[in-house]
Amino acid sequence: MAGSDEESPWAAVAARALAYQAMHLAGLADKSILQRAQFLMTLGVPRADAAAMLGSNDESLRVQINQAKKRATK
Repeated sequence: MAGSDEESPWAAVAARALAYQAMHLAGLADKSILQRAQFLMTLGVPRADAAAMLGSNDESLRVQINQAKKRATK
């Protein structure tokens, strides 16, 4: 039986795959990157991983989230 050190990376891979499938099943495929990233982050996917899954990068996603927060407060 594999040790816990070997299992944890595969658990993370499986969790990301399930989160990605959930995003598509929720009908978010045609939504903006920000909306899809927020959905993934709500499921517990870290921002950097969500950005990578969506073909973006962490810095770009961070800026988009901050801009959305600023727009919401106006």
